[in-house]
Amino acid sequence: MELGSELSKEQETIIQVILANTSSAMKISNTLCEHSDDKVLKADEIICGLIYRLMVPMTDEEMTTSLQEAESLMYDDDDDDDEGEQIEDSEQIEDTDDLNTIRKVKPNNCNCDICSKVRVCLLNFNDYLPKDELGDKFKSSILETCKTHNRLL
Repeated sequence: MELGSELSKEQETIIQVILANTSSAMKISNTLCEHSDDKVLKADEIICGLIYRLMVPMTDEEMTTSLQEAESLMYDDDDDDDEGEQIEDSEQIEDTDDLNTIRKVKPNNCNCDICSKVRVCLLNFNDYLPKDELGDKFKSSILETCKTHNRLL
């Protein structure tokens, strides 16, 4: 069944934008993981990637690439390849911290441009005012996720 048969063009566009944003945030999370000491993707890297993507606009090139990837995800009929990638990715995600312990989200110590910007974003996140309704929803979902998993920003 085609996605477009049940959704309006506006709904498809919103889904594509959300997928593009999330895909880009996960790339940032992976970069943070690669630049960390333990090289294990944890909740903190994912949260930081989402915050970075909310607060730092994509370049035109990042936007084009992310939208193309999102379109491919939305309309790709070959699910076999995606399942293998999802399993591999999920095996890399490990968070050994007790989720009942309340603690602050910890960024890594790398001083590259992305990692430095993440630390600035974390410092300014609570005062950040998104520019649109979708940004408001992303910020609210980040806050709710942190609350659910006992993470402080």
